[in-house]
Amino acid sequence: MKKKCPRCSNDEYEVPDFTQQEKRVLSGLKANNKLGELIEKLESLYDIRSIDAKFSLMHINKKYGKCNRCKVDYLEEEYVLCPKCNALNFNWSIDN
Repeated sequence: MKKKCPRCSNDEYEVPDFTQQEKRVLSGLKANNKLGELIEKLESLYDIRSIDAKFSLMHINKKYGKCNRCKVDYLEEEYVLCPKCNALNFNWSIDN
């Protein structure tokens, strides 16, 4: 699927259709600041460009419901633009 973040750029980036297990793994890497491993995992799981992997990395929430940029803490949708700062968030609920 294509996604774009109005805060970052007008370009659209390819975002893979992640499984629930992949979301858990990727979210764990992001939460533990293992960003190099996260990029490698994205590139190895999917045939995507490095720039697309970096786009995904930058938009994965560390905490469900909380905007990565401005820290608004009431986001509910999975791929959502923050109503305050208009940043894209990969707001994954990974406890299911």
